[in-house]
Amino acid sequence: MCSYSGSTTPSYRLMLLLLVFLVASLHQTTGEKFIDKNGYLKWNLGSNVLVGAETRLEFTFRYCNNKGVLIYQQGEGRNFFALGVNDQRLYIEASIDGLAVEMYVGEDVLRNQTHDVTITNLRTLNANTGVIIDGIAYTPEVLTDVVVDLDFSRSILVGETQIGGYESIDQLRLNTQRLKAYPIVCIDFMRAGQTDIDLNNPSSQLGVTDKCVVCLPPSLVTLTKTTSYLEMKVDNNPRSNTIISINFRTKATDGLLFYFGGPAYLALYLEGGALVLRLNTRGSGADTKYKTTRTTFNDGEMQEVSVTRTGNMATLVDGAGNIIARVTFGGSQNSAQALNAERLYVGGFPDANSADLADDIEVRQSFRGCLEELRFASYSAVEEAPTQINFENQNEASRDVDFSACLESASCQSYSCTGEGQQCSLGVCECIRGYGVLSQDPLECYNIDDCSPNPCQNGAVCTDKIADYNCTCTDRYKGKNCSVIRNCYDFPCLNGAECIELDTPTPSATGRNCSCAPGYKGVDCGQDCDECSEQCNSGMCVNSISCENSIGDFVCECKEGYEGKDCSSEIDWCKDNPCGTGICNNFLTGYNCTCPDDPSGAVPNRQSCGPLRVVNPIQISPAALVAILVCLVILLILVIVFVAFRRQYQQKKKKALYGYGNGPDFEESRENIMKYEEEGYGEEDQDAYDVNLIKSVGDTLKQRKPEDRSKYPTLPLGEAADVGDFIHGRLGDAEKDTNDGAIDEMMPFGDEGQGSLAGSLSSLNSSSSDGDQNYDYLHDWGPRFSKLADMFNDGESDD
Repeated sequence: MCSYSGSTTPSYRLMLLLLVFLVASLHQTTGEKFIDKNGYLKWNLGSNVLVGAETRLEFTFRYCNNKGVLIYQQGEGRNFFALGVNDQRLYIEASIDGLAVEMYVGEDVLRNQTHDVTITNLRTLNANTGVIIDGIAYTPEVLTDVVVDLDFSRSILVGETQIGGYESIDQLRLNTQRLKAYPIVCIDFMRAGQTDIDLNNPSSQLGVTDKCVVCLPPSLVTLTKTTSYLEMKVDNNPRSNTIISINFRTKATDGLLFYFGGPAYLALYLEGGALVLRLNTRGSGADTKYKTTRTTFNDGEMQEVSVTRTGNMATLVDGAGNIIARVTFGGSQNSAQALNAERLYVGGFPDANSADLADDIEVRQSFRGCLEELRFASYSAVEEAPTQINFENQNEASRDVDFSACLESASCQSYSCTGEGQQCSLGVCECIRGYGVLSQDPLECYNIDDCSPNPCQNGAVCTDKIADYNCTCTDRYKGKNCSVIRNCYDFPCLNGAECIELDTPTPSATGRNCSCAPGYKGVDCGQDCDECSEQCNSGMCVNSISCENSIGDFVCECKEGYEGKDCSSEIDWCKDNPCGTGICNNFLTGYNCTCPDDPSGAVPNRQSCGPLRVVNPIQISPAALVAILVCLVILLILVIVFVAFRRQYQQKKKKALYGYGNGPDFEESRENIMKYEEEGYGEEDQDAYDVNLIKSVGDTLKQRKPEDRSKYPTLPLGEAADVGDFIHGRLGDAEKDTNDGAIDEMMPFGDEGQGSLAGSLSSLNSSSSDGDQNYDYLHDWGPRFSKLADMFNDGESDD
């Protein structure tokens, strides 16, 4: 496989570059031309530059005005060919061999946009003519059905050729008014057949520059009061030719349009709705004037006029160039006369009573309305086209004007239009639509009763409005005048359906449509829809376990994870953001959370992103928690009270025990006077106390054999406790538990009571001999008990 890596350009690229260069060169040679208003390019008789255009005509252009001539070829007699723009469409008008042709050959030709146009087969000037504009093909709209033979080389079409405009309206042989205007056009190039038309070498031209400009919005101004005026900056050197053109809108009958003078003057103003043209080139004596027969220049529509002065003759033409007035000062024409004028006033005078103004100017009040596109030119030898003057930027002085827009309602500030049904419009008060004129001076308006005579039919009620009326129809009728039977009345829709009226012959079922309520179908919505087996306007069970149909309705039992009337919506478990800062993972049967503290999802089925817990805590409501705290407080109070009472009780008991030996109760017990029922656990024994039983215990201890004493160990002498310590220890034991009973009681007396066999303590058996008792065993209890044993033994011996 071969590859090319050199720097030489391939031959086909060279050819392409050469072709582009040639095309660019051709366009450059043709030139770019801007043709202003009143301007034109002109080729004289005998040099027909359009030869070949009957086969193919190409051009690129941009235009600024609403209409105007782009190409005009004059032939012999009434023969001509014209092409231009009208109402944003290309338009052709021609007369060949006495046959007139009118046809639109394109659409969407917008202002201030560049368009490429190619027209083929102009020879027939009928539906076979091909038109391509900006790459889009259009079919011609033929207004006159004739067959002609258009050939620009024929002698009948040999004559002057004008492009971009025309020198004089008198030179045009047009049959209509569709092209009678200046388009203000920019032309890039033009080609007839295979030949480019050299736009740089016309026989003559006017108002042409070599650089196209963007279409500027026309300068305009609203004169708001009867004292409004502007003084414009213009060339006021005395010259033999002057051109002043202006557009205006007003409904006022009188007002100054312009005054170029001092001491000589050229003036134009409205008087009684007519235009008055006045000229005085000498500056003294009576001037000459002409008043038009037309008196409707104040109709509120935009008027376009132009005054051309050549020496001592002035001509007034309309926007198309039609002459509507002409005056010659001095009786005979003298084209060499200059005009000695010092200033140009527009719309009014600074001082309407100024002595500098000629007495012949009878209308001195200000114009009321809108002025637009003022153009001015002053020259002597070489003809010039008038150039536009900006009202706002090129004035010496102004008063009571608005430069923003044409404000129709702002032109009555010198007076008010406050009467009923009145409004200000372009300098006058008038009755608005719907009101009639009761009187003109002063203006009085009244509301026209649109219900008289009554336009409503079939029993409808008429209500008058401003410039309108309203008919309230009965149920069966409709329409502006209630004259049409409603289809929905004779052919109603069933089951709550909406009935929609159609614009068809009535009455008929086809003259209305029924928009069925959910659950119904049919032309009149009279059939129930089985949503369990068919898709209806109310839906159909999907993702359901079961479906139950009813009249106009249905019930679905949804599968797990679905919801809605027809179970068509998956449950979004995550819609309330249960995971908080984590990621909620929605599933058909539920959700789980991927939390920031467990991004890998190691903890399964987390339902929130709170702290991780091993077990689920017991949920305690705030009310339950308060109740628990109250119970704990009460329990604590009870414990404190119980402990306090118990401590008080123990203190009293201890005090009683320590003071018992010194009290009277102790003495009474020694004398066996008190009842022994108070001993022990609160036994009920009153007079039964068997001393012999207690004594037998002592005897038992005496009778223990030495070998049995090991079962009952005694403290060594060295370890024997002090008897006081022993007694205090026993007292402490008593304090610890009051239910332990008396320390000196024996277990056999635990059951003492009312039925004890023992008699009263007062009847103790005193016959028992104390000499039989032996207290030697006390020696085993320690030194102190040994002394006690000796004492007891001594006592026995004494007896």
